[in-house]
Amino acid sequence: MFSSQLSATTLENFCRTLSRGLHAGLDPIRILRMEEKRGGSTLSKASGAIAEALSQGESLKESFDQHSHLFPLLMLSMIQVGEETGSLPEILNELSRHYGEQAMLQRKLISQITMPVFQFGMAIAVIAILILVLGFLPKAQGQPEYDPLGLGLKGVTGSIFFLGIIISMVIGGVLLWKIVLSNVAFKAKISAIFVNLPMVGAYLRESALGKFSIGLGLTLDSPMSVKKALRLSMEITSNDAFIQACKPVLASVKKGQPIVKALSECSIFPEEYLAQIEVAEEAGSIPETCKRLALQHSEEAGRQLSLIFYLLGGAVWLCTAGFIIFIIARIYGSYLGTLSV
Repeated sequence: MFSSQLSATTLENFCRTLSRGLHAGLDPIRILRMEEKRGGSTLSKASGAIAEALSQGESLKESFDQHSHLFPLLMLSMIQVGEETGSLPEILNELSRHYGEQAMLQRKLISQITMPVFQFGMAIAVIAILILVLGFLPKAQGQPEYDPLGLGLKGVTGSIFFLGIIISMVIGGVLLWKIVLSNVAFKAKISAIFVNLPMVGAYLRESALGKFSIGLGLTLDSPMSVKKALRLSMEITSNDAFIQACKPVLASVKKGQPIVKALSECSIFPEEYLAQIEVAEEAGSIPETCKRLALQHSEEAGRQLSLIFYLLGGAVWLCTAGFIIFIIARIYGSYLGTLSV
């Protein structure tokens, strides 16, 4: 079954509502019941179900886990951290900020690729109409039927077949991507490949470091054990490649190594990051340092993602232009072929 997670904007507003309600001293059940009364949306129904589960004695994490198809792993993991550390309002506020930035970046991406995608769609439509119209044109005796692309696509049948191929390719690509992402093994392999790509890898590393720092700052500022704090902070990243690479960290902590020594077992942490953690560990200010590091790496991840979106928009432009040039070349070649008959 494919994912039907809530949009970043919906998650931003939901986390903000929960955070403000908890800061005001409201009970989580009451806040969720208020969300349920809005009615009509998937989130409203889920809020009612979560409130019902809470009223029956289940934990907040268990209640939200029943709707994991709606809420991303990051949110579920952070809720667990907040519930165990008693810092749920602060964590929800941080999640609201995170999803707000994500929504802004998504809008930026849409704005950058809307025109190229529109032009691509118009090019497809013009070609389909050209195939259709040329199929009705009269031709001289002995002259072959008009074949603008030289692919045997003519008239109504050719136009429909052409559109069918294009639509099938688009839908097939989307479905294939969803299938790959729904498979844990494939997703882990893709993460391992992407983390080594230029720019994409930089964004994934900075994003993972930002999320890890958020989790570490909140968990270490609580009675939670260091090993559990590190494990939860790794899970919060939702980055399989990061989690796999950091497994030696947990083994090192289990042996009694200091935090900075344990983190040095993972090559993903840069020297500057480890140096700041080392100073903070000696000064007893790791939570404050982690929160500062989280902000730095989250901002850098945002810059990297903006650059990726800019380049992606340019790539769509180039693909559209290349497709149009290819079609023009096919039409011109077909036209010369007709003249030579």
